[in-house]
Amino acid sequence: MLVGVNDGRFFLGNFHCLDKQGNIILQDAVEFRSIRRSSPSPMEQRGLGLILIPSSCRTSCHIESSMEEQFSLLSLRQ
Repeated sequence: MLVGVNDGRFFLGNFHCLDKQGNIILQDAVEFRSIRRSSPSPMEQRGLGLILIPSSCRTSCHIESSMEEQFSLLSLRQ
């Protein structure tokens, strides 16, 4: 799961859970943030582990899945 927050950072990690308040917990998370434009690499990353992202800070949320997983979510099974 890739989650963006309002200060411009992004967190990529495995979805662990969503609590009653809408906070997302990611495990094995990596933080990506923009650094100075003079640097050869525009993004810096660092490993964080288990993190909680408050719902009030979240601006975007993307889930990576295979085509088979996407089709299984669309099927109407009873």
